Amino acid sequence: MKYILIGGSGFIGQHFQKVLKKDVILNLDINSGINNSSFEYCDINKEINLSFLNIEKYSAVCIIHLAAVHFDFQKTYYQTNVEGTQNVLDWISKHKNITNYVFFSSVATYGETLKEKEENDEQIPYNDYGKSKLEAEKLIMKWTEKNHNIKVTIVRPAVVFGEFNFGNVFNFLKQIQSGLFAIIGDGKNIKSIAYAQNLVNSVLYTVNNIPERLFIYNYSDYPQLSIEQQSKILSSLSGKKTPVKIPLLLTKFITLPVDLLEKILGKDLKINSMRVKKFTVPTYFNSDLIRNKGYKQQISIEDSYKKTIYWMKNTSNINELRDKWYDRASKL
Repeated sequence: MKYILIGGSGFIGQHFQKVLKKDVILNLDINSGINNSSFEYCDINKEINLSFLNIEKYSAVCIIHLAAVHFDFQKTYYQTNVEGTQNVLDWISKHKNITNYVFFSSVATYGETLKEKEENDEQIPYNDYGKSKLEAEKLIMKWTEKNHNIKVTIVRPAVVFGEFNFGNVFNFLKQIQSGLFAIIGDGKNIKSIAYAQNLVNSVLYTVNNIPERLFIYNYSDYPQLSIEQQSKILSSLSGKKTPVKIPLLLTKFITLPVDLLEKILGKDLKINSMRVKKFTVPTYFNSDLIRNKGYKQQISIEDSYKKTIYWMKNTSNINELRDKWYDRASKL
C-alpha cells in the first residue's frame, strides 16, 4: 500500500510521515509546515489536478485526508472542510487504483458531551467547526453509495496531542510547568485525549485489518482520565506540586475582565471564560469500537506525556516553532 497525505505538513501529518516513511509517495499541502516538510502545493479549495503524478503505476493507494480548518481563530470552515472535501472526492473518483480513503473528522460533530458519546449517538454540533465536519461526513457517506470500489474510513479523534503540536494540551502542560495552574471546580470531569502516534497507529490498523467498506470510529486513549487525574500525572512528571482547586464561581471574577481586555487588544490571553468552561465540562468519547475490532493501544497515556514533555524540553527553538505554527494556522 502506498499513501498520499492531504495536509501532511501539519502536526498529525508529521507523525504519519515518521511511521510510513517511503510509503508516502506524495504530501499535498499549501506549505511546508513548521518542520519544512517536502510537499507538492495543493489547495483543496480549488479543483485538484495532479497530472504530473502517474498514480496508475501503483496497484493500491490510500488517501489520508488531514487538511482542515479547526481553530477558534480561523474562518474558512465550510470552504475548506466541506467544499474542499467535495473536491477531494471528485478527484479520487477519477482513479480506480485509489483503494482506501481516510477522512479525519472530529468528535466536535457530537456537540455537548455531558454524557459519554458513542459512534451511533446523535450528532448536534454547536460550533462551525463541528457543523462543517458533520456536513463533510454526510457528503462522504452519500459519495460511498456510488463509489463501491473504495474502502472509506472516517475517524473522529478526541483532543490530539504530542510532538509538533501547540494546541490545548501543550498550553495545559505549560501552565502546569509554570506552577500557576489550578483545577477549576472538582476536577472530576473526564477529558478524552489522543496521543498522535496512537491515533496514527489506529488509522493504519483500520486500513490494513478492518474489511468494512465504510468504517466510522471514535479515537481516544485509554484509560479515560479526569482533569484532576491528568493534572496529577503531569505535575508529577514536571516536578510540580499537585494543583490546588478553586471554585468555578470565583473564576468568573477573573475571566470577565480578561474577556473584555481580549476584545480591546484583539489578542488571545489564554485564561478567558471560554477556556475555563472547556476545562470544567466533560468531553468523554467512548472508543471501544476500534478496540473490539482488535486494535491495541501501544503507548500509555503516561508514556505519551513523557514523550511530549521530553520534546518540549529538548526543542531549543520551541517558541519560534510555536509562532510559526500560529502564523500558519491564522492565515486559514
